[in-house]
Amino acid sequence: MYPKKGLFRCGLRAVLGALLITQLFLSCTSRQTAPNDDKNSFVAHIKSAEDVRKLRQTEAILTVTPEKAAFHPEYQIVEKIALPYAPEYRMGPGDIVEIVYHIRYDEVVDNYRLEVQDKISIQFPYHPQFSSTVLVRTDGKITVPLIGDVAAESLTPEELATSLNEKYAGTLNKPSITVALEEFNVKIRELKRAITTAPRGQSKIAPVTPDGKISFPIIGTIQAEGFTVSQLEEIVNRKYKGHVRNLNSTLILLEIKSPKFYVLGEVQSPGAYEMTSKLNLLDALTLARGYNDSANLKEIVIFRNEGLEKPIAFKVNLKSALKQGNLHANLKIKPADIIFVPKTGLDAFNDLMAKIFSRGLYTILPFVTDYNWNYRIDGNQ
Repeated sequence: MYPKKGLFRCGLRAVLGALLITQLFLSCTSRQTAPNDDKNSFVAHIKSAEDVRKLRQTEAILTVTPEKAAFHPEYQIVEKIALPYAPEYRMGPGDIVEIVYHIRYDEVVDNYRLEVQDKISIQFPYHPQFSSTVLVRTDGKITVPLIGDVAAESLTPEELATSLNEKYAGTLNKPSITVALEEFNVKIRELKRAITTAPRGQSKIAPVTPDGKISFPIIGTIQAEGFTVSQLEEIVNRKYKGHVRNLNSTLILLEIKSPKFYVLGEVQSPGAYEMTSKLNLLDALTLARGYNDSANLKEIVIFRNEGLEKPIAFKVNLKSALKQGNLHANLKIKPADIIFVPKTGLDAFNDLMAKIFSRGLYTILPFVTDYNWNYRIDGNQ
């Protein structure tokens, strides 16, 4: 059965209309930036050693010094040296972090305070039948004869002994109770067992999970994605401080699961690429093995959505950038950017015609499932 002409014409209008809307969208997302004047650019023709010397002189004149850095917001002063500003890395899923635990055994001024699971002995020198050894329970209390439950957690042994003597004063004559530590720093021992490995000592290797979290002994799961290493280290130490005394942890970023960006269109090797370092547009195209002869370098489109309230798209005239040496050529690529290199107008038109008249309508009208039609140069069908 032959489909009606109206079906084909309707489908073709829909495709051409979509192409027109796409072109209008790309045209409206940004305006063409005027190229720099030739007088603002420097072109060196290297033919001799003298030319090389002049080039070095020019580079020295153009070098950003600490004095010039105030006029270049992309630079910062570090140890009296002007360096390009590099934002601190923020962790993401797949990154591998090592947590190194430092347990301090140095002498401290403050007296030791009882913790949950500490074992203490309570001695009644004049009433030895009441002497016992007890554990500080998870509710922070201990149980003693005649009185029952008594708060112990966070008290020093001397403070607990004073409290017991006051409570037993109305029951026993001259209680004279003493409290001694039998086992203490139980949480530190538990932490050691959880983190100690033969090859690495007291440390733990932890990946950032796909949901952006890391699991730590004792303090549990903590959000890691989006934080810098120093920020997460501060959070981890603050949480451990509420559980384990005399402990400090250091976080080391062992492996970075590099974010990806995408290069599509008229390049030799379209696909996803890892961003292992800071890249500009030319770097990105080089990773894709360069652009094809059919590439339209005047209208390269970059789609950006990472960290934005809504996605944006902008065009770059790379042909002008390469010719004039303006800042477009140094455009920084960000994680998840999509770089689309379109075809030239003629190549795009020829490709559309090839799809329609050479390879059939299936390539652009997949919703047409049954058709058979003949095309004649005079337009009659």
